[in-house]
Amino acid sequence: GAAAVMAGRGALIRPWLFAEFKQGKEFGWSAEERVTLVYRRLVALMREHFGDDAMGRRKAWYFLPWHFSFFHRYRRYPQDVYGAAARDYPLILTRVDTVDERLGESVGELDPLERLLRCELEEAHERIAGALWDAGSDADAITALRRLASENLEEWEAAARSKEGRGDASRGGGVGGKRDRDEEY
Repeated sequence: GAAAVMAGRGALIRPWLFAEFKQGKEFGWSAEERVTLVYRRLVALMREHFGDDAMGRRKAWYFLPWHFSFFHRYRRYPQDVYGAAARDYPLILTRVDTVDERLGESVGELDPLERLLRCELEEAHERIAGALWDAGSDADAITALRRLASENLEEWEAAARSKEGRGDASRGGGVGGKRDRDEEY
């Protein structure tokens, strides 16, 4: 029923969700762990399925950047901070700022790789997908993504804010806040 639908929607953002259910714990992976354990695995499976050539890349591009329109929404919602709110409002519907002040995060202290993976701009998703596709190893992928962050992140974050015509603070008002009804989830 509804619980299965919500879990399915959650898996678009957090594809390791079913493994967490099976093991009965939240993994809480860092940005580097998500890149090496999940996103690079997705790229490898797409290369295997579509091919490791220009035609395979073109076919994969119908899907790979699109996945980052979901992956960028991943946030940890620790039970001790969000447990009560989760009983009142489905956290999957919550739009969270780039940084989560409830968890003590700040832009200056958040790992630039994490900020990059949280960037909602489609151009960023394209470039992240490209870096992952072109990387020959996990280390190469991390290096390429960190380079993308250092060269583009501030501009992309500003573009995402101006594209929406609003600052981060109005992206749902936090847990249980009003979300954009026109946006697809």
